Amino acid sequence: MEFVRNHRSGVTFAALSLLCVITLSFSTTQAVLRPRELGISLFSTVQTAILSVADGVTNTVNSVRELGELRREHDALLDRLANYQTIEQDVVALRGEIDRLNRVLGYSERLQYENLPARVIGKDPGNLFATITINRGRRDGVRENMAVVAVRDGRQGLVGRVRTVSSSSAQVMPLFDASHFAAARLERSRHEGLVQGGGLGSDFAVMRYVQAQARNEIQYGDLVITSGMASVYPPGIPIGTVETIQAQPYDTTVELRLQPLVDFSRIEHVFVVMIDP
Repeated sequence: MEFVRNHRSGVTFAALSLLCVITLSFSTTQAVLRPRELGISLFSTVQTAILSVADGVTNTVNSVRELGELRREHDALLDRLANYQTIEQDVVALRGEIDRLNRVLGYSERLQYENLPARVIGKDPGNLFATITINRGRRDGVRENMAVVAVRDGRQGLVGRVRTVSSSSAQVMPLFDASHFAAARLERSRHEGLVQGGGLGSDFAVMRYVQAQARNEIQYGDLVITSGMASVYPPGIPIGTVETIQAQPYDTTVELRLQPLVDFSRIEHVFVVMIDP
């Protein structure tokens, strides 16, 4: 019964063919077929019907086989496409890294002092990271108290100084650390002072001991640079820009709050200034 249901069209055709032969045999105006001739006619009709059904079964089996092959080819193509997409993503990432390294090398050549490019490999947890670890150390010529700078939007800015050095890495004290000091001056007006970090968790530095008479010459956004006076830093390294000016009526000095040029939350590459402090 299952065979009949699966091949209903073939069985129907065979039955109709058989019925037609019988009808023609009995309705013809010629003499009635002899039993032998009738048997041959009936056998031929049945054989034709069976062959038709067999062809249908064969075609169905072939179609199922071809469908399976198509599915396997489809899956193989999907796997290849996924591999190509992965390779393309890797190529895009590699191109991005090459572009970044080319920019780093370009910045290195434009900096005013001999420098050693380094990559940031660690930051202490915290609001703005108390210590920055770089992948250059004593074997690369790095020494304690060497200045470290970075570039942002094409401008260099002070990161801090080397605190400790191992054979293959070094830890950098960022300029916003409260124990960090740098002799500095306002680039435009040339007034001098001392820059101190705002403390852990801050994102600013403070320039202290600026003479009060300089108040009228200081403008918001003025650039502050290292002065090189009694300091581990060579002169001319940009530190930050004036954000606020704090002055009391009877004070002999004013304090300037500075916005560092470096974005410490996004720093990836730095340059060690290769000048012995």
